Amino acid sequence: MGSTLLDYHKQILEKISFADRVVFRKELRKAFKRLLPAERDELKRWFRETCVCRTEEANEALQMQPQPVRRIN
Repeated sequence: MGSTLLDYHKQILEKISFADRVVFRKELRKAFKRLLPAERDELKRWFRETCVCRTEEANEALQMQPQPVRRIN
């Protein structure tokens, strides 16, 4: 069974999800242009379940890292 266009776009977005935000948005827009309305809804669901959680985890990880000390002159 071959993979669908929706599966293809999910794979691409998964691979670049931690890359540059601009590139990710560009690929997401490209996917929306190419997919049928029902497939767009499925991509939205996938995005909310998969990618949004990752950005929250990444933000939490960044907050846990020690911040550089600022010097006061």
